[in-house]
Amino acid sequence: MKQIIIRLMIAALVISLWVSCDQEKTIMYQQEAGVRFLYQSEDEYSFVDNYGETVHLYYITVATTGDSVDYERKVSIAVVENDTNNVNTARPEQYKLLEGLVPAGSFSGEVPVEIHCTPDMSDSTFMVHIKLVPNEDFPLAGFDNRYFKLSMTNQLVKPKNWGNLAFYFGQQFSISWYRFILNVLNVSYIPYPSAQEGDEKWSYNQLLANAGKVKAALLQYNREHPNDPLRHEDGDYAGDEVKMP
Repeated sequence: MKQIIIRLMIAALVISLWVSCDQEKTIMYQQEAGVRFLYQSEDEYSFVDNYGETVHLYYITVATTGDSVDYERKVSIAVVENDTNNVNTARPEQYKLLEGLVPAGSFSGEVPVEIHCTPDMSDSTFMVHIKLVPNEDFPLAGFDNRYFKLSMTNQLVKPKNWGNLAFYFGQQFSISWYRFILNVLNVSYIPYPSAQEGDEKWSYNQLLANAGKVKAALLQYNREHPNDPLRHEDGDYAGDEVKMP
């Protein structure tokens, strides 16, 4: 009987300690607001997507922890320096880090980075590693997903909407094939399923019609080069013949 009582007392003590620790963590969580980068830890922007543009505002989405508040909160960022695993190749004149904001009552916000196009971006890609830093609004800034690598160029890169386009133009991607598509259609990007500000997005029927134009151009190229069909010149499929559905 004594052993049972002792075991019950030990169990009660363990539960009490666990509840106490859990409550302490909850209080700390509620008191200390944090912010982290949301979605991905890197991205690339190409000025090719916006022909003629020389300055672009790129927005990094951030998410907060802790309770929401009824006032706007600021998010601070800085360049990662003296880190051999995160080496910056972008020059100061190619970007400007701006202050981010989380709207009142919200659990997410955006941090803008001003990107400046320079002549050498036409044949090179530059990158800057960005980190969240603590401030009065977010003492726990960057506790998770702290670094974000932003690459900038004026070269053609794989478009973010290729996942939507691959069904029509083929799953295999290369810059050379994408350039062929854009040249045939005489566009700087394909506005489907969404378009950039000031442009009109293509309808499903427009996409089908334009995919038909590209396929006709591909067949024509291959007829004119019977012993050397169009092939991917770069990427994972370099050397493979271009195929469309």
